[in-house]
Amino acid sequence: MEFKNVILLHEDFLADFGFSLDNRSLYYVKKTLQGRQMVFFHHTQHEEVSYLEYHLGIRIEKVEQIVHRFLPSLGDYKERSISLVETMDNIDDKMPRRFLVENDLEIDQVIRMVEEFLVKKGFKFLDKYASGKALEKYFNEDPSSPIVTQNFTYKSARGITLCKLFNPENYEKTKKLYLNMLNEKQVTPFTLASFINLLDYLENL
Repeated sequence: MEFKNVILLHEDFLADFGFSLDNRSLYYVKKTLQGRQMVFFHHTQHEEVSYLEYHLGIRIEKVEQIVHRFLPSLGDYKERSISLVETMDNIDDKMPRRFLVENDLEIDQVIRMVEEFLVKKGFKFLDKYASGKALEKYFNEDPSSPIVTQNFTYKSARGITLCKLFNPENYEKTKKLYLNMLNEKQVTPFTLASFINLLDYLENL
């Protein structure tokens, strides 16, 4: 089955929860007070089998508009970037990272499993972290804890921006933690300079 046809099989279900298909990105999107929630897919085709991977995303508009002043991004990426992307297995350890699909008959079973996951846990996760205050805690409760879907350069930029906007009383402490970790990781001078320029911007908002 064609990838777009698989995506369209979720359309009626997701519409019931307020999501609509963005035909450009092929993401399902729902607007929130501070940005957007997303449900989207990766499809990898091999000769005999294909893999389907589902991700949940949250975009905090103000955060993305700030961080992409200081992060390398091409074209209009900052208009489409996602503050947090999470995999199903990180939300529910009973779910796989991806599904192996050998024929079209197996797709119905995958869709049932994914929709059950979304109802029981996925939508609750998206709603829980749709606010900048909640997402700040997700990023900064343990700044050293990795986020699988983004490297530390992006995590640190988003983490410190979320902190300044939504938890300013912890800003100085969080700033020191991120600076120490960037030095420990021996990031490039360009990466460190970009982070320092971001700090300067945040401190003059």
